[in-house]
Amino acid sequence: MQTVGLIHTLEQCLNRMQTVGLIHTLEQCLNRMQTVGLIHTLEQCLNRMQTVGLIHTLEQCLNRMQTVGLIHTLEQCFNRMQTVGLIHTLEQCLNRMQTVGLIHTLEQCLNRMQTVGLIHTLEQCLNRMQTVGLIHTLEQCLNRMQTVGLIHTLEQCLNRMQNVGLIHTLEQCLNRMQTVGLIHTLEQCLNRMQTVGLIHTLEQCLNRMQTVGLIHTLCRPWGSSTLEQCLNRMQTVGLIHTLEQCLNRMQTVGLIHTLEQCLNRMQTVGLIHTLEQCLNRMQTVGLIHTLEQCLNRMQTVGLIHTLEQLESELGLNQVTVWSPEVASGFCWHRDPGGAQVCSRWQPGSPFIVAAFEN
Repeated sequence: MQTVGLIHTLEQCLNRMQTVGLIHTLEQCLNRMQTVGLIHTLEQCLNRMQTVGLIHTLEQCLNRMQTVGLIHTLEQCFNRMQTVGLIHTLEQCLNRMQTVGLIHTLEQCLNRMQTVGLIHTLEQCLNRMQTVGLIHTLEQCLNRMQTVGLIHTLEQCLNRMQNVGLIHTLEQCLNRMQTVGLIHTLEQCLNRMQTVGLIHTLEQCLNRMQTVGLIHTLCRPWGSSTLEQCLNRMQTVGLIHTLEQCLNRMQTVGLIHTLEQCLNRMQTVGLIHTLEQCLNRMQTVGLIHTLEQCLNRMQTVGLIHTLEQLESELGLNQVTVWSPEVASGFCWHRDPGGAQVCSRWQPGSPFIVAAFEN
């Protein structure tokens, strides 16, 4: 047909068939082609259209189908292709589009789908893919995108999703993935990202999230989790090894500037309730071993500058550091407001100084 000059483009073909009333919807077209044995798989269809020069890019195809009113939403497209047996899994779809050269990068795909109005938000996309059975878990999704070469690093993924307006904050992303059942815990998320090689260190993660504007405060990435869960998990999956790494990193990327900001924030979001809880937890998970390490570290990274500053932060008029050799381990005194305050060493612990009102 093309050789003798009857048609020149897929656009002409679709326009003509619709004009003379031969087809009205993409469903009719696909059903008919399959019924009379003209095509059996999506691969045959795409190969054929590309071979005879009817289409060259996925953009042409999507633009055309939308222009002539054959499709209006990505949902219609996915539903139809799956219903008539043209595709069964997202893997088939991605493999095919990449194989015949219709797409080369996830960027092209996301840009195109958003440009032609097929998707507007990541929520629509995730909901749809899950509804039609194209994906079931985040693991399938990440594995697939990485396998077919659509993404290689978390940076590419985050950059792309933010650039095309699919996400604006990490909070939106985590909330959405949890809502549609793709992840259930931060542990699953961190484990998965590390397993497929998307992240290797907490530094990469924090640097990236801050660079693309996904986080602005210390509280966002962890939501309503507890400090214990957070510290345990980050240490278990190898994202952090020492408190020094953690403090250095958070300060470097601008997540915290002063000890006051850090303590205020953790307490505000319910991660800790007392300084004692914080110190006990850091010791339990092996992040610090002695109070000296803690004080030295906080001073080194600029969280505190003098012992007097720490006293001021805790509302004390003195801080007494006790060693295990001290028999009683208690020192009572009054703060400037007159409240009786105790600094104590906990037996069985190599350090711990906790401040509280009596």
